Amino acid sequence: MATKKSRFGEKFLKNFWRELERDGLGLTALILLIALFLFIFIGQFFVPSDIGTMSSILNANLPPLTNGHILGTTDSGADFILTLIASAKNSIIIGFGVATLISVISIVFGMMIGYFGGWVDWIAMRVIDFWLIMPLIMVLAIIFATAKGVSIWSLIMILSVISWPANVRLVRTLTLSEVNRDYVEAAKISGTPWYKILFSGILPNISSTIISDYALTLAGSIGIETGLTFLGFGLKQGTSSLGSMLMVLNGSASTIYVRWWLWVPVTLILIILTFGFVVLGQVARRAMDQRQALN
Repeated sequence: MATKKSRFGEKFLKNFWRELERDGLGLTALILLIALFLFIFIGQFFVPSDIGTMSSILNANLPPLTNGHILGTTDSGADFILTLIASAKNSIIIGFGVATLISVISIVFGMMIGYFGGWVDWIAMRVIDFWLIMPLIMVLAIIFATAKGVSIWSLIMILSVISWPANVRLVRTLTLSEVNRDYVEAAKISGTPWYKILFSGILPNISSTIISDYALTLAGSIGIETGLTFLGFGLKQGTSSLGSMLMVLNGSASTIYVRWWLWVPVTLILIILTFGFVVLGQVARRAMDQRQALN
C-alpha cells in the first residue's frame, strides 16, 4: 500500500511539473505564491503579538520612510508592513480553513447522496435547494451584527456552514456520473463495502474536479472574508485581516490617490492569492486528469 501511495504521489508531481513547464501563467502563479508565503513566514518572527490591539497616537498614520517604517504606520500606530503580514496570514488561515472544511463536508455527504440515491437524494436535494434560495448575505449580516465580530475559528465555522450546499451538489453530480459504471457494478457484485467503493473507487476518478473546486473555494473564501470585514462585519475588532486593512478606503475619497500605500499592497496580495490559487488549481486538475488517463 505504501508503494502504491508513493507511486500516486510521484506520478501526480511529475505530471504537475510537466504542466507547469508548458504553462507560463501557472509557473508565474507558483513563483508569486512562494515569494508571498516566504514573505509572510519570515515576517511572522518580527510581528508583535499585540499588533492588532496596538494603539499609539504619536505614531499613527506616519507616511512611508518615517522613523524606520518603510510603508509608514496604520491609524493605530502599528508598522504597516508588519500589520500586512499578520493580516495576510489570518486571511490565508481563514481561506484554507473554510475550503478544507467545505471540501470534507462535500466529499462525505455529496458522495453518499449520489451513491445511495432514492429518498436520501430527494430529501438532501430539497434541503440544498432551500439553503441556496435563502438570503445568506442578510443572515451573515444579522449574525455578525449581533455578535459584534467573531474570532477567526468562529468565522471559519460560520462561512463553512453557510457555503457548503453548492459544493455538495457538485460532488453529488460527479458521483451520479460514476455510480452506474462497470467498475462500481463489479465492486457491488463482489461484495465490496459501500465506503470502499466510494473512497477507493469513485473518489479518485472525480478528484481532479474536486481539486479545482477546492482552489476556487479557497480563493472565494478569502474574498468573502475580505468583503465582510471591509463592510464592518466578520472578524472582531483587534483581529488583523486584509479586509480590515482596506477599511481605510471607507474614509475620504482622496485616500485612494494621496495615501496609495495604504491599499495598493493589500490589493496586490489579494490579487496574488486569488490568481495564484485559481491558476494552480487548474494546473493540478490537468495533472490529475493525466494520471487518471494513464491508469
